[in-house]
Amino acid sequence: MDLTGRKVLITGANRGVGAALVTAALDRQAATVVAAARDPASLPPSAAPARVAPSRLDVTDQAQVAAAAAEHPDIDLLVCNAGVTCQRPLLSDVTDAALREVMEVNFFGPLGLARAFAPALCRPGSGVIFILSVSAVALSRSAPVYSASKAACLMLALDLREELRDSGATVTVVLPGFIDTDMGAAFGSTAKATPAQVAALSLDGWLDGQHTIWPDRFAELVRDTVGEPFRALLDQPRQVMTAVHDAFQEATRAG
Repeated sequence: MDLTGRKVLITGANRGVGAALVTAALDRQAATVVAAARDPASLPPSAAPARVAPSRLDVTDQAQVAAAAAEHPDIDLLVCNAGVTCQRPLLSDVTDAALREVMEVNFFGPLGLARAFAPALCRPGSGVIFILSVSAVALSRSAPVYSASKAACLMLALDLREELRDSGATVTVVLPGFIDTDMGAAFGSTAKATPAQVAALSLDGWLDGQHTIWPDRFAELVRDTVGEPFRALLDQPRQVMTAVHDAFQEATRAG
């Protein structure tokens, strides 16, 4: 199973998981990888430059998002990977601007991308991968606003999956733990997954039709802690909540 003949757009493609996703998509024979970054000059050299299309894309800049969608209306897979963190307590002296940037990049960025590329995503065989974090389901003690932004994006991803379900598109959520990236450097000697590991499992999981991916050991421990009912809610939110609603209605009538 591979990406032969498909066009993939990856945000935050200049480093970390984003750069690893570009390599992984090329290894899986993607026809074109649109490597999007705020500064295309910061993109690392590629082993297959003829199949890489650099793109200037700040996900918080709606004009740039619209331009990317106009230039690449035929993408098959959108990978929302760009993200920022804020390692500060809520009640510290962190500025409002820093807090808002986290929400702009991590939530409104993917929202704008999904809306801009909607025509391409409403096709069988297309889809979206959201690179999120286990902090979307378990509070990050060091970065609570980052946690809030990823939780908000998780709900966005679940809704998008439901909205695209009848079109045959696949929406996959990736919930990694600690990753060996510039952002992960704040966690010192804590054991970390490699960007290549997260990238490979993300693409292979999407190709396999998986809804939720826990790509490393720490993520698996969080998965096991939250339990099967919560995991079912992530994978099949509409079906689970329909059953809850039906049970509520029945209990109300009985009471």
